[in-house]
Amino acid sequence: MPPSVAQTSSSLKNLRGSKSAISWFTFRRSVFGGLLFGLFATAESYAQGRGIIAAFPNLTQRALIIHGLANNAALGLFYGDKTANIVSPSGYMVYRIMPILVLVAAIWAMTITTKMLRGQEENGRWELLLSGPFSSGQATLKSVLGIFGVFVSSFLVFGLTLALLSSKGAFRLTLGGSLYFALCILAGGIIGLAIGAITSQLAATRRSAMLYAAALIIVFFAVRAVANIINGLIWLKNLTPFGWIDKLRPFYYAQPIWFLPIVLFAGVCLVSAILLSSKRDLGQSLIADKDSAKPKFGLLNSQLGLNFRLLRNVLFGWLLGGVAFATLIASIDKTVAKTLGSSGSKGRLIKTFSNLTGNPDSRIEIAYLSAAGFFTITLLLIMTANYLSALRDEETSGRLDNLISGTLSRGYWLYARLALVLGAAVTITFITNVVIWALAAAQGISVSFLTLVLGGLNILGPLMLLLGIGVMVYGLVPKVLSIVMYALIGWSFTIDIISSALKLSKGFSDTSLLHYVSLVPAANPNWRTFTLISLIGLAGILIGAIVFDRRDLQIE
Repeated sequence: MPPSVAQTSSSLKNLRGSKSAISWFTFRRSVFGGLLFGLFATAESYAQGRGIIAAFPNLTQRALIIHGLANNAALGLFYGDKTANIVSPSGYMVYRIMPILVLVAAIWAMTITTKMLRGQEENGRWELLLSGPFSSGQATLKSVLGIFGVFVSSFLVFGLTLALLSSKGAFRLTLGGSLYFALCILAGGIIGLAIGAITSQLAATRRSAMLYAAALIIVFFAVRAVANIINGLIWLKNLTPFGWIDKLRPFYYAQPIWFLPIVLFAGVCLVSAILLSSKRDLGQSLIADKDSAKPKFGLLNSQLGLNFRLLRNVLFGWLLGGVAFATLIASIDKTVAKTLGSSGSKGRLIKTFSNLTGNPDSRIEIAYLSAAGFFTITLLLIMTANYLSALRDEETSGRLDNLISGTLSRGYWLYARLALVLGAAVTITFITNVVIWALAAAQGISVSFLTLVLGGLNILGPLMLLLGIGVMVYGLVPKVLSIVMYALIGWSFTIDIISSALKLSKGFSDTSLLHYVSLVPAANPNWRTFTLISLIGLAGILIGAIVFDRRDLQIE
């Protein structure tokens, strides 16, 4: 006779390793991203500390430069606490890169948490996990423990590698200081995990859970930014997790006592998430979706229209992000140029910027203005990687089957999706460059409209190359698509940051996608390079599309 459900459940409880199966499953699906984040954070941190020494080895010059930047209130939006010893290499590293890495850690942790909790429930895998000896609350706890394991791996890679890289030379960090700094950065991941876990119980879909979590993270970060910018509101840092992390102050005046509210906040959120998970029915949520809605048929007459309707909010968010970064850079151009130009280190500054822009003869304000293009292309590359990963998710979740079950071909579906992301990239680049030009003109900086707005479109060349590589990987080995895309972007960003302060070999620099960008207006667009890498990208798209059209769909 076949075993009963009770007998099967009893045998599963006694199965070796069954108690850790969910934690191990979660860990395996997320650990590679954790390792990549650890390496990325190490490279960015080391580049800031080592780069400031290479650019300004003289302490007096360095102090004038850094304090000039610190006196600009707008930089408090993304820069750190300026009351610490920011003139030292380690202090500048914390001031310059820590807030950004903490924000990235929070978003990354929120993303994987909602994926492994609400995402698994939404696509039906959670039901399979609960067929074993676990309740929903226990499965949530096990998943959280698996993500904690990913954090431990990332923490060790980050702290130990940073300590190893900075063990010699002018930029030296102790092992204890490096590990504490890594722990401060990963505190942002703990906040993202806690928020993602609670919103996974509130929302009915992973997309909604991510939107709720992203909104909370943005609010918390915005409160911290306001406190940084307006001295009279510095007390607001006591009310936001990102403010608590600022107060940890690695390397100088460390205050680990601020880990207490971070742990308390995360603990309350995680315990609440586990309790809510154990009390609700599978597939249910505290904020229920509407049972009915008025039909809206706009944009549904074509595949391209459908794609735009599904993704218009996301693409609009990327547009706002691009404009925000460009505004931040361009709006302080005159202030930065005045501070740097009066510091007595103009020659060294131009040398540093020339490695980034490719033009050693540009004026300081023009060279600095061109940095906005660097951030724009970085954002577009991340948007493209995220977009292609979404295509992969659409295939693995089975939603693609519904679209191609009729007359729609696979190739047309893929080309329509790629046309949308390219159109979005052109639009974002154009609008961002118009904003930069307008802000420059408002500050009395003379820049040609055609050079900046139209010439700035040359940054789409590396995007085409990334798109070609991504589509080829999607066609040939779709399981590693996200890994390859984000690894390539992280590598490119790291190489370009380091090369702005250190001289690298040409062969090494050529491996960066960003190496093929002409940052206008400091440098003239290289349309020959743009055409070449665009054609290579187009060839990759065609090859990838042909392979995708012939291979089997892969549903996980």
